[in-house]
Amino acid sequence: MGPPSQTHLAYLDSLRGLAALAVIGSHYVRAYDLPCRSDYCDRLLTYSPLHIWWDGGAAFSLFFVLSGLVLSLKHFRHATSPDLSHYRLRAYILGRVFRIWPAYLLVLTISYWLYQRYQWVAASMPATIPRQNEWLHTLWGQPANWVDFFKDSFLLGMRMEMRFLPQAWTLSIELALSLLVPAGILLATRHSAWLVFFTLFAIHPLGVSPYLFHFMLGILVAKHHQAVARQLRSKLGWRCLSWVIGLFLYTIGETLDPWISPKAVDWLTGLGSGVLLLCVMGSAKFQRILSFPALRYLGKVSYSIYLIHFAVLINVTPLFLSLLDASVDGFYFAWWSGFAATIVYSACLASLSYRFVEMPGIALGRRLGRATLAP
Repeated sequence: MGPPSQTHLAYLDSLRGLAALAVIGSHYVRAYDLPCRSDYCDRLLTYSPLHIWWDGGAAFSLFFVLSGLVLSLKHFRHATSPDLSHYRLRAYILGRVFRIWPAYLLVLTISYWLYQRYQWVAASMPATIPRQNEWLHTLWGQPANWVDFFKDSFLLGMRMEMRFLPQAWTLSIELALSLLVPAGILLATRHSAWLVFFTLFAIHPLGVSPYLFHFMLGILVAKHHQAVARQLRSKLGWRCLSWVIGLFLYTIGETLDPWISPKAVDWLTGLGSGVLLLCVMGSAKFQRILSFPALRYLGKVSYSIYLIHFAVLINVTPLFLSLLDASVDGFYFAWWSGFAATIVYSACLASLSYRFVEMPGIALGRRLGRATLAP
């Protein structure tokens, strides 16, 4: 029998928090380039697994696989074929909606207000070291109105372009595909092959988002993690090989770019995420590391960090860098200070969002879910 559910959720949340930091790293690198002054440094931090800390694409894959895992894990805690006759579908749907939407709508509203004032702020912003790229200006430099705001407000249709929160394209996918998780759990209880078959059929030829594959992987990890973990704990060779394969697949996007297509990268980083999750779930040492209080708290507020960090990066980070007034000789200090400040500011604001928006939203979703069961 595996460890208690809460232990699992603690270290899995920590992984989500680390993935959120990788997304911040990805956007910070796109805004200010890598902290390099030589081609060798740039190649080393791009084409080797050392780019894992700013590989936002792989982090997105991990988010989706983690969602499939966490949403289905409790059903496979004690058996690979659980009894789903009392599955509370309406409560599940309400829970997902109120888990995702309240914090998103708050940060979207704040971002819209900041967006409307961005042209004035950008024009008055002093030059910084490191210098800000045009990438941010192209994202927030276009005119927008209330119509665009309302389009972004409804996380429907799995839209890939979001004006005010560019990273929120993942949330529309998350909300839509997480509603298919109950069907995936039902298929997995019959046989894993049924889940794989219907997932691939839904993706092609039916045209469902390819990220459904990631949610399916998460469900399969939830179903088989105990058996796989026992094998990994008892066989050192398999354990080491699994870590190597998982890290190679997870970091393949930058390592083999441009020799593989973006679609192949999504599938392979998804597989890498699944393998790494199995490795972590089979390693008591990594579970203890990921259960450190700071990492657990990072995991708790990771959703709000993910939402808030872009507004911080575009509005707060340049002000912080301008206050440093760094010289060219202080480039590395300024770069890493700006990165750290982006994380710290995002985490502080995320703590407020988690306490006053996320937690009440989760509680409301649960109350409404229980109300649907009342006679």
